Amino acid sequence: MSITDVKKQDLDALIVAKHTDHMFKQADISHYMGEIISEAIREKHFYMVYQPQFDLGTGKLLGFEALVRCQSPEFGLVSPADFIPFAEANGDIVEIGRWIFRQALLDLKHLRQQGLDDIYMSVNLSPAQFVAGDVFEQVMVLLMELDIPASALKLELTETALIRNADVAARTFRAFQDEGVQIWLDDFGTGFASINLLREFKIDGLKIDKSFVDGIHRKDDDFTICSAIIAMAQRLGLHIVAEGIEDEIQMQILGQLGCDSAQGFLLAKPQPIAECIANWTPKRN
Repeated sequence: MSITDVKKQDLDALIVAKHTDHMFKQADISHYMGEIISEAIREKHFYMVYQPQFDLGTGKLLGFEALVRCQSPEFGLVSPADFIPFAEANGDIVEIGRWIFRQALLDLKHLRQQGLDDIYMSVNLSPAQFVAGDVFEQVMVLLMELDIPASALKLELTETALIRNADVAARTFRAFQDEGVQIWLDDFGTGFASINLLREFKIDGLKIDKSFVDGIHRKDDDFTICSAIIAMAQRLGLHIVAEGIEDEIQMQILGQLGCDSAQGFLLAKPQPIAECIANWTPKRN
């Protein structure tokens, strides 16, 4: 056997080993999720990234959506799709949520000090944070402490969050909105009570789910759903954000339909705060 053949065998074995190790970790990660989250809270393995949102008509930067990430020393980058549902189920999301609000608002303060004084920060709110009962006081104290106007904060909730805790949500909404914080409904159209929620709650804005945006230029049904959501929102005086835009045609169609603003990989990927400052704050001499 030649040296080349030996090297090829070694390389093939390494590739198989790495693939097997990756498969093991993917299968094993759910079993250790509790430990991963506990360690992440204790050792500060969570960090924030921010995805810009833009006005579809002018291209102006409007604000950022705050997105939490987890970097495990053992498992690497752990998907939010894995750790957030687990944290919501076991209650850890309350503590994680407190950290998210503080970090996101600290970073918003930094962005505003760098010249972006008219942008907002959009933060996702979990059903468990409603149940905890102190989210309004917690957030308002942070806004006052950091001298950030309430109008610079937008809260995003899913239909599930509202349905599970309708009475608590209604009271919390009124308290936030009385102070100037806006409430947006996330993943609109993917639940079962969307229209009823718009009637029962004073929602300020809607986010069109990526699953509809993906096919807006290829599927008649997705185009019809998006156009109907936008038309309804316009009649109700609600702001509309389309998420998950990855194609120029998608953006053009949404703009023609009258969608207000957008986010997605076509426009900008989620970025750490240092990159946001470098990319989006006004350049100074």
